[in-house]
Amino acid sequence: MLLMVEERLLVRLSGAVAEMLDELVRRGYFSTKSEAIRAGILKLGETFGLVKPPSYYWEELDEEIRRSGKRLTREEILEAVENLEREA
Repeated sequence: MLLMVEERLLVRLSGAVAEMLDELVRRGYFSTKSEAIRAGILKLGETFGLVKPPSYYWEELDEEIRRSGKRLTREEILEAVENLEREA
């Protein structure tokens, strides 16, 4: 089971960074500024090797399905993804 930690932060942005955040939300790439900031932190985690990109998990799952020759149920797929995330 994954432990979910919640952190609340007050972040002050100005200039180009604040404008970029506003533009990302205005263009509809993100619903909220918080969502955009979370996505940026996840991308940094990928960049610095703290988390693997989603494509990694899908490739691992696809390889397992091919190797086993088994057709998985939705529940089995979700369980396999959770297991891969725990291994990361």
